[in-house]
Amino acid sequence: MEIHPLSKFWSLIYSILSEFWALSMSKVEDAAIQNDVPIELYLYSELGLEYFSTEDFRRRDPFSNPEIFERQFARLDVKGWIEPLPGGKYRVTEKARHAVRQIIQAGDAQFADFALMSAEDMERLVVLLKRIARENELAPEPPQKWAIFKRFRTAHAQSPWILQAREYLMDLFAYRDDSHLTAARPHFGEGGIVWLVLGSLWNGQALTAQRMAEIMENRGYDVEEFEVALQAAVELGWAESSEAPQEFRLTLKGKELWEEVEKLTNEYFFRPWSVLTPSELEELYNLLIKLRDGLQTFRKQIT
Repeated sequence: MEIHPLSKFWSLIYSILSEFWALSMSKVEDAAIQNDVPIELYLYSELGLEYFSTEDFRRRDPFSNPEIFERQFARLDVKGWIEPLPGGKYRVTEKARHAVRQIIQAGDAQFADFALMSAEDMERLVVLLKRIARENELAPEPPQKWAIFKRFRTAHAQSPWILQAREYLMDLFAYRDDSHLTAARPHFGEGGIVWLVLGSLWNGQALTAQRMAEIMENRGYDVEEFEVALQAAVELGWAESSEAPQEFRLTLKGKELWEEVEKLTNEYFFRPWSVLTPSELEELYNLLIKLRDGLQTFRKQIT
């Protein structure tokens, strides 16, 4: 597969966000329990905290069983976190937004002690990330923009540099989703589970319906539904049975399709990065390395 010249940035960005999540998630969960706030409100904040609907959520997450959303909406409605509107939509209450801000701040509190990058480096990193994030917003479509405009933001211009950096990295994470879904959705339409199957076969994570159901339990699909999705992939010519019992593998057509979508995703995602010069891109990469290494060291220090 042809490698995009900037592809190293995405794996680095994802590793940094993984460090942020590893450092903050337990604090967020504790605060949610202590304040009786459904953790789903926090998890759904990336999908926006103005209005909820199955249709909107599936625009950002077409890979999870929509019944999960519908069950959660019913629970959140009963507790007064969201209010029903006509047409299957819900308005998120200000009480819910305030609660999410509180539990996010509980996770953010420990970053006040982060001092493994200089203030000058952190400020420069924020400046460069902000330029890309703003260019993402201004760039012409494709990709179709949804995630970057819907996500719930908590950091602002007066927030510590590290929290501003995380916010802009999350903006890039959202734009990556916009880029990937714009590239992939024409191939799977409403059948997001079929694309899950394709990805699982691509990375070798799971090759049977049983194993897929176990590894992707959070997606809300059972073994039978993965079996149906695998058969759909076979009928589309993307997958075929392998020699091992109940195992599947990608066909050449499936492999080429996956690579085509990954290539187009990178083209969409990195197109706005032309706002930075080659020297600025090198500077950005080095600053991101510093941040990743600093977060890894910080996590070891506090655990």
